[in-house]
Amino acid sequence: MKDYLAAVDVGGTKVSVSVSNREGIAAKRREPTCKQGDETALPMQIDSMIRGACNDAGVSVDDVSAVGVSTCSPFDRRAGRLGLTAPNLCGGLGWSPVPLPNDWEFIPLESELAARYASVSIGNDCATAAVAERTFGAGRGFDDLVYVTWSTGIGAGAFVDGRLLGGKHSNAMHLGHIPLHIDTEESYLDGWREATNLEPNAAGPAIARAYDGSSNTREVFRRYRSGDERARSVVTRAAKQFARALVTVTTLLDNRLFIIGGSVSNDWDVLEPLVSREFYAANPFFVQDVEFRKCALENYLGDLAGLSLVMPESWIHEWRERKPWERAPG
Repeated sequence: MKDYLAAVDVGGTKVSVSVSNREGIAAKRREPTCKQGDETALPMQIDSMIRGACNDAGVSVDDVSAVGVSTCSPFDRRAGRLGLTAPNLCGGLGWSPVPLPNDWEFIPLESELAARYASVSIGNDCATAAVAERTFGAGRGFDDLVYVTWSTGIGAGAFVDGRLLGGKHSNAMHLGHIPLHIDTEESYLDGWREATNLEPNAAGPAIARAYDGSSNTREVFRRYRSGDERARSVVTRAAKQFARALVTVTTLLDNRLFIIGGSVSNDWDVLEPLVSREFYAANPFFVQDVEFRKCALENYLGDLAGLSLVMPESWIHEWRERKPWERAPG
C-alpha cells in the first residue's frame, strides 16, 4: 500500500529530504545543493535522495504516493510544468553575485519529478511555510494570513479566503521585490534599480551593510541592545521600511494575521514594537484588526513545508495532536 510521502526542501546551499508515513517522519537526508552538470542535475539529486531516504526507512520508493517540494524560486512554467529560474542556482541567468559552475537558465523540476512519481506538488518556500503554519503552527484557524520570512532575503506566502495565492507562475508573493520609493527620475524603461526595493533596504545583509559594512546582522542587534545609537538608527529604519511594506500588503489583501519568521525575526522582541508602531500608524480602516505572531514552526519548516502540500486531511488531526516532527530523526 502506498502510504508514504516524500518532502523536499531546496535551498541555495542545501537540499533536505524526508520520508513520512501516518506515524511520523521515518527518515531524513541532507546534501549540498547540486549546481553542476546539466539542467536535470538537481531533480536527479532529489530523486536519488528520496530513494536513499526510503532505503533508510526500509520501504520501497514505490510506496511513495506523493512528493511535496518547498524550494527557492522564482518559477517559470514551460509546457505546463513548473521549473526554477532561481538566480542562486542558475548560472546562465547571470544574476548571482557569486559565480556558479553551470550555464542553466531553467531547471525542469516538475517535469523530471513527475516522470518518476505519481503526484508532485511544488511551492515557493515562503508559500509552503504559509501552508505549514496554517496547518500546524501560528496560523491555525485563520483564512486570511500572510507568512513573511525576514532573513538574508524577504519573501512571503499568503492565504486569502482560505485559498493559497499562486499566480500565473506560482510566484506570489515575492515581497522583497516591491518598490519602497523612487528617488530619481529613472524609470523601468531606463533600467529601474533594484536598490529601491524592500529587500536591499531591510533584509539582514542590508542591516549589516548600513551599520558599517563589516559587522553581521546579529552583531548589529547586539549593539542595539547595548545602546549603540548607530545600531538603533539602522534597525529602526529597517523596521519602518518593513512595516510600510506590510501596510501595502494589508491594503491589497485585507489579511487578519502576519506570521513573521526568518533569522532577522530572532530579534522580534526588539523589532516588534518598532514594526507595530509604524504599521498601526497607517489608515486604521485597513490595519486596526491585524495581528502579528512569531513563526511557531521555525526549526521544523524544512520538514513540514513540503510535506504540508501533500499531506492527506486524514493525517492532519493526528499530527496536530502528537507533533511527530519534534521527534524526527536528525
